[in-house]
Parts: sequence; C-alpha cells; structure tokens
Amino acid sequence: MNHLILSAIEAARAAGRAIMEVYAQPFDVYTKDDDSPVTQADLRASAIIKEMLKPTGLPFVSEEDLPPDRSTFGRYWLVDPLDGTAEFVKRNGEFTVNIALIENKRPVWGVIYAPVTEQLWAVGSGKRNGERKTFTVLVSRSHRTPEVDEYINEVLRPAHPDLVIDSQGSSLKFARLVEGTADVYVCFSKTKEWDTAAADAILTAAGGKVLRISDGMPLEYDKEDYPNPPFVAWAPGRI
Repeated sequence: MNHLILSAIEAARAAGRAIMEVYAQPFDVYTKDDDSPVTQADLRASAIIKEMLKPTGLPFVSEEDLPPDRSTFGRYWLVDPLDGTAEFVKRNGEFTVNIALIENKRPVWGVIYAPVTEQLWAVGSGKRNGERKTFTVLVSRSHRTPEVDEYINEVLRPAHPDLVIDSQGSSLKFARLVEGTADVYVCFSKTKEWDTAAADAILTAAGGKVLRISDGMPLEYDKEDYPNPPFVAWAPGRI
C-alpha cells in the first residue's frame, strides 16, 4: 500500500504544479456537455496523474478520462484532477487535486492537495483543533441551493439555534471538517463520485461520516453512473 500512497501524493503535487502554471496566465474556459466548466488546467492535470499512476497497474478513472465501463474494476483510482473549476476560474484559490483509491466499491484511501497553499491532506494526516463552541455549517461557495437552506433551518437549526453558516469551494470543506474548524457540510448540488471519494476516505478514517440525506447511509461508489445524491458530511464526533 505504501508505494500506492507515495505515487498518489507525488502525482497530486505534480498536477498541482501544472495547474498553477495555467493559473498564472490568461486561460480559456470551455463548457462540457453537462454544462460544467473545464480548462486546460483540468486536462493537463488529468494527463499528468494518469501517467504517474500508470506504473501502479491499477485502472484509472478521472472526471476528464472516463472508461466505457468500470463494473469489473475491483481496485482502481478515482480522480478529480481539478476539484473546484468554478473557483479556479474566479481565481479565489479554493480548488484542489483529489485522488482516491477505491477498493471493493469504497474509497479506502485518499489525498487532497491545494495547489495555492501547498497544503495536503491524506488518511491519517488530519489534526483536530480542539473542542469548538460555535456550530459551523459549511455550504458550497458557488453551488448553494434553496434545499441547503431548507435543510439547515428545519434539521440543524432547531438543535443549534446559534449556528453559523460559512461557504467554501471544493474539497476544502471536507478538510475543514477533518481539522475541526467546522462541524457539518450540507450538499444538495450536483456532485459526482470523483468530487467526494478522496475526501470521503479521509474524513471517514478520521472518525467523521459522509451520509446520504435520503436514508442516512454512506455514499455509494459502485453505481452505473457517477452522480451523488444529496448528502451531509459530519466532522468527527459531531453527528
């Protein structure tokens, strides 16, 4: 396992360097079939990660490089080469590289790398900042929906009337849950498995949970298609 972890960390850092090269200059933004944005940084990062992970011999699944079928993959990489493309385009720095190792249909290991700050989170790397007094709810900076506010007001606020709502881009929301600077992240927006896999592995290993709102069960990573249902991610000890 150690060589897989090291390969993923090195690939995330290399992809981050390529992303920052694009970030430092004018770049074009294109729209994919699902209306989501994509840039040269997304494509370059995906190609770099794929090449660097090739020696591991494991199948590669990326937002920008999807196989026709993954049903026979028992163990494989699930990658979002640039999570938070909308934030990248806005140049606010809130974007990450996400690499997850999927085994038996669950993310068992993950790495999140933030190129702007050069911070990296992986399974076992989170450090809690002690007990919090303010209950902080995280929402997406660019994809907040009315359903999120309804859930906060009807489910969370009765138990935490003085809760504070904060917004953040990309998987940095999960990183804050791991570190203990926030308590819960509510998501009703259109995320895909590659958006959450690495963060799910990291948060779960730290003692947190990522659960479907519909039935309170963990997110699935063995579906025929990739969209996630609405979910809530809980910091360790907060559910």
